[in-house]
Amino acid sequence: MRMWHVIEQVFRWLLIWLYFVAIICFVGATFGVVSHLLFGVFFMEEPDYASQAAFGFSNGIRYGGVWAGGLSIVLCVMRARREFLQQHRESES
Repeated sequence: MRMWHVIEQVFRWLLIWLYFVAIICFVGATFGVVSHLLFGVFFMEEPDYASQAAFGFSNGIRYGGVWAGGLSIVLCVMRARREFLQQHRESES
């Protein structure tokens, strides 16, 4: 029975990690699109908004993806620590 619990926890933390990765990549892509569109509005004569948005999405997802894996691990460790401390406090009471 203990083995199933370990497998469940591994699967749970993998999904949480993927969730954080997706959020970070989404934020990076959104920031990339917005920043490139604003750059086009303020600094270009006649910007092609579709290509600016596509280029911003590409840059944002690339740079967001660079940070996503490591930052997601850190967020998972922080969350696991919080859950551990909460369970530890409940068991003492």
